[in-house]
Amino acid sequence: MGKSYIEKRVIAAGRELCERRIANKGVPITAEDIRGLSVKTFSPILQWTYGALGCVIFVFGLWVQMSIGNMAVSMGLVLIGFLNVAFGVHGRPRPVSKIAGLDLMALTNDILNSFVEKQDSERGNSA
Repeated sequence: MGKSYIEKRVIAAGRELCERRIANKGVPITAEDIRGLSVKTFSPILQWTYGALGCVIFVFGLWVQMSIGNMAVSMGLVLIGFLNVAFGVHGRPRPVSKIAGLDLMALTNDILNSFVEKQDSERGNSA
């Protein structure tokens, strides 16, 4: 399995693609199919940080509006806080082909292995 969070996200996205292809009676995925996938490149810690900071700025903007009543300042803070949270949740997705340092052939192998393991475990649980 992949070691970094990006590799884990590529494997999860590839597994979902593999499930969709098998459900549509398609063929298993290849390394070229993985190039077109888009995954979040922010680490979970960075996503939480953006979310928490955005919430703090958002609440501070609401506090400024309640205490001072200056809409020009408060709406700017509220908007910046909201956009910060949205940016953190979105996680800056990028196509896998633009992420440097990924071995697509090894990731394809990991995706197919994890997909087969998941299918075997589902068959074992249902039998």
